[in-house]
Amino acid sequence: MRGQRGNMLVLILAILMGILMLLLGFALSYVRMLGSNAEQKTAIEAASLAAAKDLARIVIEDPNFGFISLSDAAPSTPNTKAEDGFSMPVVGINTLLGTIRLDMIVASELGDNTMSTLAQTDYTNAMQAKDFLVSNLQQAMLPGNGGSNLRDVDGNVVSPYQAAVEAYQQNVVRIAGGNSRMVNGSMKLTLGALTTPATTSTPIPNPQALSNTSGAQANQGFYTSYNDIPFAGKSFVFAGIGKDVKLVDLKNFTTSLGSVPYFIPTIVKAEADHMVVSAGQGGANIVHSVACAQPASVHDPRPAPGAITLSMLPGKVDDLPQPGSMTLDPQLSNTPLEIKTSVGGDTPGGGTLAPTPVTGFGSSMTLGQAFSMGFYDWLRRAGTKADVKAVKAFMSTPFGPGITSTVGGVNCYTWNEDGTIRYAQMSGLTARNVTVSQYQGRVVSSGTFTSSTGKTYKVIGTDESRQPGRMRGGQHGGEPLEDPVVQACAGLPATTISSADTGSDIAGLFALLLMVAVPSGLFVAGTQRNSKVMRQVGAAMLLAGTAASTLGLLTACGGGSPPPPVVVTTTVTGPRVNRPTYTSNGIVVDLTFIRQ
Repeated sequence: MRGQRGNMLVLILAILMGILMLLLGFALSYVRMLGSNAEQKTAIEAASLAAAKDLARIVIEDPNFGFISLSDAAPSTPNTKAEDGFSMPVVGINTLLGTIRLDMIVASELGDNTMSTLAQTDYTNAMQAKDFLVSNLQQAMLPGNGGSNLRDVDGNVVSPYQAAVEAYQQNVVRIAGGNSRMVNGSMKLTLGALTTPATTSTPIPNPQALSNTSGAQANQGFYTSYNDIPFAGKSFVFAGIGKDVKLVDLKNFTTSLGSVPYFIPTIVKAEADHMVVSAGQGGANIVHSVACAQPASVHDPRPAPGAITLSMLPGKVDDLPQPGSMTLDPQLSNTPLEIKTSVGGDTPGGGTLAPTPVTGFGSSMTLGQAFSMGFYDWLRRAGTKADVKAVKAFMSTPFGPGITSTVGGVNCYTWNEDGTIRYAQMSGLTARNVTVSQYQGRVVSSGTFTSSTGKTYKVIGTDESRQPGRMRGGQHGGEPLEDPVVQACAGLPATTISSADTGSDIAGLFALLLMVAVPSGLFVAGTQRNSKVMRQVGAAMLLAGTAASTLGLLTACGGGSPPPPVVVTTTVTGPRVNRPTYTSNGIVVDLTFIRQ
């Protein structure tokens, strides 16, 4: 009897041990499953983030705007060098759309038809650039980029697909003795949009009251994505691009948006099959994992977009009390100007000026149109930061009293960081010489115009930035050129144009200027006679030898139909060469009146 009880106890213990082993095995499998799910989730999220990050590195080159990407990039990378040896900037697609929308708003506020036409043209060209960019982003979702050789600003090959695979594999760990891995070839990337708008990194126009946005179109001073935010009959749909690369809710991912006329798919959905093989059990579980991520854009602050200078030699123009008079005064605004461009190089500097018919204008334009075009190009270079109220005030702000009937000079305008305008006046110049960049513009009055006081004037203008980019913009790619007068004005007392009430500030500005005579007959206000700036300005002016000047107002140069956009496939080695006019203002536009 006692033996039977012993046998029963052994049997019970054996059964309990078996049950315990089963429970332990289940527990280990459960832990392994939880670990697998965790690693699978972490891995697929890492994959989507890596793909989104690489997506923003892809750069294309457009004939109308230059280098375009999802993100801005400063002109400091070797693979974007122009013929002059300096790098070109890269504009993010949202920045491009935001700039054009702002320029349309400014044109509308000013009632300027020429500016409106130019903005409409930029919009049409931007839609073409957008389509080409999207087609390459879609290619990048495929293994091997679908055969495309996509590169970034440094010339490195970019492959979001490969980046996703590598990120996934690097985040796989082994749990409880199991073998966990991604199923080969199962990674799939899809581009789409968000059903719920998110905040982008692109600021709305300032002030907000003039931004023409409402409701969910903006958030905390920035546009929202995948909303139609129209202006002037044109749709603006900003892509999902934020300040940081981040995960987004899979529930908000979509590949179609019926509520907008177009959209730029930038949201990356990554999905893959994850296999877990249990050690010693011969079984395998496959789990499908999905995650979505949004790319980011680095904001280019554009510290020195360039200057517009209005020169009057050897004294003021009686009918020109303020910049806006060039579009409002009938005598001034209707003065005909011949359109030319510099071919074979810069002029002076190896190139020659040649007549250049321009679509919509022919071989000539009026002074009013030329000023509007030059002003538009200067405004465009400021990107999204131009303050609308400051721009409107610019037109009506009177010139400082330092330029008189007998004392000539230059009115120099540059952008402040906050989008307001810095105004400095240099009095005493007797000559102005501005180089015309290759394939950029010059306008020259075919005759003279007579002011209401009977004085006659010739007009010369130069626009260094009418045609941006390397493909059609010549050896400098439409970037500003260094200019000694602009450099000198940076050291002069200045006033800030921020609203319509700036008259008292201009009067105060003149009180700060001290006139200093130079033996050569050149007068420069507010600088020391023996200063480096003084020598630079004097040398440049005396080198000209004439009272000639140049202003900037050309049109589409480069000649003929634009070439198609291209994928950047070259690799340029060598040191980074920062463009000097990126951090220090160069000349964008100059308009000079020369009294005869």
